[in-house]
Amino acid sequence: RELPLTAPSLCRHSLSWHGDDFQHSAEPGSKCFAVRSLGWVEIPEEDLAPGKSSIAVNNCIQQLSNSKGQGSAENQGEGQDLVMILKKDTMSLVDPLDRSLIHRQPILNIRVWGVGCDNGRDFAFVASDKDTCVLKCHVFHCNVPAKGIAKALHEMCSKIVAERAVASSRLPRAATLEPISAEDLPLQVDILEAVRQSMQTYEALYIGSLPVPRAMGMDVLNEAIEKLTRRPGRENWTPSLIYVSDTAMRVHPAQPEEAAHIWECQVRYVTFLGVGRDAHTFALIVDTGRRFQCAAFWCEPDAGTISEAVQAACMV
Repeated sequence: RELPLTAPSLCRHSLSWHGDDFQHSAEPGSKCFAVRSLGWVEIPEEDLAPGKSSIAVNNCIQQLSNSKGQGSAENQGEGQDLVMILKKDTMSLVDPLDRSLIHRQPILNIRVWGVGCDNGRDFAFVASDKDTCVLKCHVFHCNVPAKGIAKALHEMCSKIVAERAVASSRLPRAATLEPISAEDLPLQVDILEAVRQSMQTYEALYIGSLPVPRAMGMDVLNEAIEKLTRRPGRENWTPSLIYVSDTAMRVHPAQPEEAAHIWECQVRYVTFLGVGRDAHTFALIVDTGRRFQCAAFWCEPDAGTISEAVQAACMV
């Protein structure tokens, strides 16, 4: 009997088999991948509009991959080890121990899929729940680079179109199969490129910077933020525009007649970043080559958005 993907988690600590072994015993023509379910997130239809779906899927991946196993009643299935089997026009999720079917997903019912841009081991697909018709983004962590799943899905979609075209040409005109257009196929989203293009300008108060003894650690970050915020002259914090790209973070004064820039760094030299004890504060530590430097900012309504933007730039 087919079970919903949201079935209660089995919560095993590790896979007790090797993907190659399972692949050898699988049906001919199928491809198998060892995955761990991270759960699912409901996603609104408007987030799948052109130009938005990549960011929406990436946000779901980030949300679930950063949850560190903290499941909820709405996110059951998290932590479950599975085998993802791709065969013909179907994706099946199977229990690796007793090989029972957990979920079956027709490929053509998948709306979009993508590979996470962090370490390339996270994979997600969006499909409508067959019972509630709610769009759900299902996220998995893979034992191997998830681009293998993306490549296999792409090949399957191409094969489905080719087989449908051949079948249509062999049938009488009255019985011709409906052709599959590009709009009917699942969309493979380029999350990495979308993250690059999503970088924006942020407003914040530049508090200042100072040298720190180490490259990493929330204790180092919080101590630096407290030293900077305790300095007299809070009214002298500089209203700033922060430009974040996939290569650099640049801080310019909000008043264009002032200096060209206040502070900048290449994101590849960022060693640590985070939100301080006060949610308005954000800081990052940079390796300058001679020492480690920490710069701090005051953000409204909180520092979450800019922290995520710089983190995404570092991942790119």
